[in-house]
Amino acid sequence: MAVEPEVMTTSFETTMDNNATSKLCLPSVLVVSNSKTMLISNSSVIASLDQVCISILEATKILPWVQQHQPDLIILDISWSQIIKLQLIAALRVDWLTRNIPILVITSSRSQQLQSWETLDYDACLFKPYAMKELEQTICSLVSTPACETYSNAV
Repeated sequence: MAVEPEVMTTSFETTMDNNATSKLCLPSVLVVSNSKTMLISNSSVIASLDQVCISILEATKILPWVQQHQPDLIILDISWSQIIKLQLIAALRVDWLTRNIPILVITSSRSQQLQSWETLDYDACLFKPYAMKELEQTICSLVSTPACETYSNAV
């Protein structure tokens, strides 16, 4: 019997009229990290995402979750084991259900490890520490959300 990974989710609700409350159709993002923190920010771009966080400690459950839920974006904090990240990214790209989901890699390493990443098939990479504006621009380049349109008009 498969056990669902422990996930943390956030989402926004809005009142469409005075009588009904409906959940917006928000882009979903899976954040895979070694901590259970999500992209917490006062950014309208970040707030416009339906966020799910799965701890890297549950790495074996990530691919089945992605296959089932099909997020619009995957953000991987790869300051953890290189073997896990290589296997996870490779598995995501080989599987026909997940190969077209954009992957944003976040890392604190600018060292020679990057040379080994050249073969990884990710869509964007950010190095810690990064500016919130840089994260917003990267997310907007990978997913479409009305907040990105507002953001790009303001920049």
